Amino acid sequence: MPVAFTLRPWPATLGLALLLAAGPALLHAKDVPEPVAVAADFDAAGQAGALLKVSEAPLLKGLRRVAVPQFSVQFITADSASAETSGFAAAGRARVTASYRLQGVAEPEFQAMTESLYAEFLQALAASGLEVLPLAQVTAAPSYAKLAASGVSTPVREDSSITVAPQGLALYGTHRAIAMAPGKNAGVFGALSGFSSVASAIGSIGDVQALCQELGDAALLEVHMVVNFVELTNNNRGFFGRISSTASVGAKTAPSVGKATLGVQVGAMRGSLELTRALALDASAFSTVREQAKSTGEKAGAVAVAVLAFAIGSKDSSSSSAMEAVADPARYREVVGGGLGQVGKMFVARLQSER
Repeated sequence: MPVAFTLRPWPATLGLALLLAAGPALLHAKDVPEPVAVAADFDAAGQAGALLKVSEAPLLKGLRRVAVPQFSVQFITADSASAETSGFAAAGRARVTASYRLQGVAEPEFQAMTESLYAEFLQALAASGLEVLPLAQVTAAPSYAKLAASGVSTPVREDSSITVAPQGLALYGTHRAIAMAPGKNAGVFGALSGFSSVASAIGSIGDVQALCQELGDAALLEVHMVVNFVELTNNNRGFFGRISSTASVGAKTAPSVGKATLGVQVGAMRGSLELTRALALDASAFSTVREQAKSTGEKAGAVAVAVLAFAIGSKDSSSSSAMEAVADPARYREVVGGGLGQVGKMFVARLQSER
């Protein structure tokens, strides 16, 4: 009995961009699965079937000619988390905030890694039997010029992240929405900016489809990956955590590839490959974790808050810590670049098996 497949057109896939533009709070509403450790014997091709979720698999059948007009990596450079108790019975509330910032590496390292990863990805695609259009041909297409004009150039610098792409490539459509998604502490204007990016993504659909045609009906592959440097955990989640007498935030400092997606545009249809579990990388990428130096004003402010709480008889307590994860530049490039490269290999292997 024949089986009928229904492929979704592009607009249905914009739910991802809408979710991302709404901010990280929604993205972390559910518990995420345990990450997979990447050791020296990690088999990317062997893990591609288990770690990648494929949307619209029939779209990948017979894939032969491809272009990669978007390839971006978002490096998280700052993160924070808070935990608090409920002040059960006569006890006061306790609240603690932990913030971490990445030091030791910056845009030059991020850019160099992304350039290298892009070149390796194109080479791997070609080695798998695909015809890969050169970057110059892609950027010379009239519709690409329209898309680039509607997008943003890189690096995209936010308070807690830096997003980079290979030289000559802009971020448009859903990639622009992802890169410019509001952070945890974004207010109304940040949310409006995020939805504006989503509106721009919707408006670019026609140009993306035209780009496929101008490139000889090539499939467009669009890669986005996210690199974290610390995992923060609210240890007071849930009822029993909230009635505890103490508040605490757990921290695990190590790089990881938290998210990775490969969008596949074929004419008016769109599919994707998505990493289902984070890849935990070697913590030796960081040479030290230290407390940030506090300014005189910050110290004076903390004392003033404590004095005020004592004066009014408050039982509530509040504390904060600010830490720095200092990367060893050479080791960071080796570890993080290697982890991102493994994701690229998984993408290529899964494309090959599906087609």
